[in-house]
Amino acid sequence: MKQNNYILDIDLKAIFQGLLILATIWIVFLLRDVVVISILAFIVSSGIVIGARSMHQSLKIPYKMGVFFVLSVVFGVVILLYQLIVPTISSEFTALVNNFPKFFADFNLFIGNIIDKPDFNSIEYLNSTTGGNINIGAVTWDVITGLFFTTQNIISTLFYIAFFFAATFYMAVSPKNLDEIINFFFSAKKHKLVSSKIDQARHKVGYWLAGQLLISLILAILTYPFLLIIQVPYALLLAVIAAFLNIIPIIGPILSAIPAMILALTGGFNIFLATGLFYLILQQVDGNFMTPLIMRKVTGIHTLIVMIVILLGTSLAGALGALIALPVVSVVSIFVKGLEEE
Repeated sequence: MKQNNYILDIDLKAIFQGLLILATIWIVFLLRDVVVISILAFIVSSGIVIGARSMHQSLKIPYKMGVFFVLSVVFGVVILLYQLIVPTISSEFTALVNNFPKFFADFNLFIGNIIDKPDFNSIEYLNSTTGGNINIGAVTWDVITGLFFTTQNIISTLFYIAFFFAATFYMAVSPKNLDEIINFFFSAKKHKLVSSKIDQARHKVGYWLAGQLLISLILAILTYPFLLIIQVPYALLLAVIAAFLNIIPIIGPILSAIPAMILALTGGFNIFLATGLFYLILQQVDGNFMTPLIMRKVTGIHTLIVMIVILLGTSLAGALGALIALPVVSVVSIFVKGLEEE
């Protein structure tokens, strides 16, 4: 009888690489806050790099001087906006918090008139149907803290802010240093390919950021005068919310309509209807023309996949995760295509 001999070939290098990848994934998960801030810094620095390079090519301004010029313009715009709109937004937000019980009562009255129950209370209705015990004050506080804070530790928050600004400045002034850090994990023969893909990712992400900021500005300019004309309370605050949330693709414009619709209830059904119609038209124009144009140029990925990635980003890192989801997909797709080409 013939005996078959089988030889088990164990590639220790492949096993080590696999374990290293798993360990990297685990470390990234543990340090996801730092990773998210680093990605956000890369996105912002990419926009700065695009601006500085454009100035260098067209105006022959030294690159680093262009970086400082772009940063000066950004800080100037931020200070100008702070002087012009922050005091108004602050007063509007304070008034909104103080008047929240009244708005909530108006909302209950509006729904009660529709369903012919004058004593309708939405919180009691939710508690009775879900068996829970919802506290409107606790819910409001959870929403506010969830949107604006990644951690309850003030020291950690300050550290993240300082880290973000330092990383953004470092990546903008010396973009090649980031290339060298990433190339450390690849063989020497792949350094040129990896650097070209990083630069391609930087280019796409930078233009995505510029496009999103432009669309957000357009939406704010359209939203504020309309809400002001039909007398929806806190029009400037709602316009700023629309501009910021629009940076989150697809779901951002929908989320921005919710507080506007609720506040429009205080002005009666006609104002509520006009506000809803305005946001619907705005969402259709943004969702079908402006945002898809940017998404196709940045990722070339189907909208459904982008939505899934945004939901995953939200579940892992909250609002910041949703914000960076599309650029992350863009960068990953660029490197995947690079590997396929190789």
